[in-house]
Amino acid sequence: MLFMRILHVNFVPLVEGPARAGGVAGYMQNLALCQRDLGHTVGALSSGDGYKPDLQGRGLGRVHWRQIEPWRGIDRLRIVNSPILAPALWQFGRAEADGADPALEGIFSEIVTQWRADVVHFHTLEGLTASCIQAAKNAGSRVVMSLHNHHAFCPQVYLMRGRRIPCVDYEGGRACVECEQSIDIKSEQFRRAGLMETSPPSIEPPPLAPIMRFEEDGSFSAETQVLIEQSHALWQPLDNVPPDSDLARESHNGYGDRRRAMAGALSECDRVLAVSEFVRSLAVSMGVRESQVVVQPIGTLPCERLAMPKRGEHDPLRVVFLGFNNYYKGLAMFVDAIGFLPAALRSRVHLSAFGPGCPSIRERAEAIRPGLAGLEMGGPYSREDLPDLLRDRHIGIVPSVWWDNGPQTLMEFQARGIPVLGADLGGIPDRIEHGVNGLLFRGNDRRDAAEQLKRLLTERGLLGRLWGGTEPGPTIAEHSAEVVGVYEELLESSPRS
Repeated sequence: MLFMRILHVNFVPLVEGPARAGGVAGYMQNLALCQRDLGHTVGALSSGDGYKPDLQGRGLGRVHWRQIEPWRGIDRLRIVNSPILAPALWQFGRAEADGADPALEGIFSEIVTQWRADVVHFHTLEGLTASCIQAAKNAGSRVVMSLHNHHAFCPQVYLMRGRRIPCVDYEGGRACVECEQSIDIKSEQFRRAGLMETSPPSIEPPPLAPIMRFEEDGSFSAETQVLIEQSHALWQPLDNVPPDSDLARESHNGYGDRRRAMAGALSECDRVLAVSEFVRSLAVSMGVRESQVVVQPIGTLPCERLAMPKRGEHDPLRVVFLGFNNYYKGLAMFVDAIGFLPAALRSRVHLSAFGPGCPSIRERAEAIRPGLAGLEMGGPYSREDLPDLLRDRHIGIVPSVWWDNGPQTLMEFQARGIPVLGADLGGIPDRIEHGVNGLLFRGNDRRDAAEQLKRLLTERGLLGRLWGGTEPGPTIAEHSAEVVGVYEELLESSPRS
């Protein structure tokens, strides 16, 4: 085996894991630990998060880096006072700066050189610039980029106009101008450096579609009937097709130039790892060189497989949602979908939702509660809580309403043997074979989601077949070995000078 020095890059410090930055941070943490266990020297670099004042305490200090105490045998490095603020939403008003910054590139090159990285593995470019990729290459390292989200192509990260409508044509960047509110970036950097006593920035999210209401007999209220007849802009179904490449590559302003710079930088990576087939297609559509992009599904921690709970013909179907909830994850859409079931079937659905943000849709869920067999809403949980949270659940749901790259909750369900009802979007269909280990419905289509839910309630033997067809994906250890194989191939084909 070739023993390597591997530097992983994300915007949050390694120790914070998923509690701060969701599944990507947790994945990187687990991957780094597995590579450490294989005998490699592993480091983790963060940027765009930490800020310090100058010596006079009047302004920001210079951009610099420092090495801090290791965590569980993994070196930790941090860029301080990056000109690029993270997370990316706070940088949106100055997104054109994401392309290049000579001072930041110099710091990045210095880190790679002094730490002697054989491989630099980017998990995001938030807090950095596209040109940091070339800086790592110029320092003699092999460069790998994992596409966990859409940040490289969208400074808002989600490819959603105004955080609500899928962005199939960004109009060469013109559509980006009014897409998001901007914050005072300098003030936020000063706040983080302790130079200003202000609250963290907050941008009020746009409203959701109206809440569906019901009469006592379970029928739609008059206002909901009108809503259904007229539909709503946020109810438009979404297909799993990336934006047209001609539209995706146009550039008419700084936002367009940013996308071009990012696609060009990714094309210079030694390898771009797409977490799903859709992500590979999207990257190529955006202008990344096709030869550089390979599909590399990620793994999850091993866990105990659960037994299928017993369920009589008329017993409640226990449905569970897991993980961080925001508009994109589709929990609100799924609550609406339940409302499209006939009242007699709706009364046999027990819905549970656990994770940060789940209680935020309580009013919508409470509107449908009287017609359900049960409703359970919970907030944050730890991995140790999962066996209890998932025991006696019949089906997991992953109802994302946008091109979700590769949701890790789907992998968590399958690792425990639980079949999944999911949206046919992003990386979800890579993991669900319709009718074998789960069911798929058209993205953001409430009626189709209700139809698949109806099948689970009425089709004899279906649930048992899905449980029988559900197998776990690769473990994080197996996946780590595959990724190390990618590194080895790159180093052997072009040894570091």
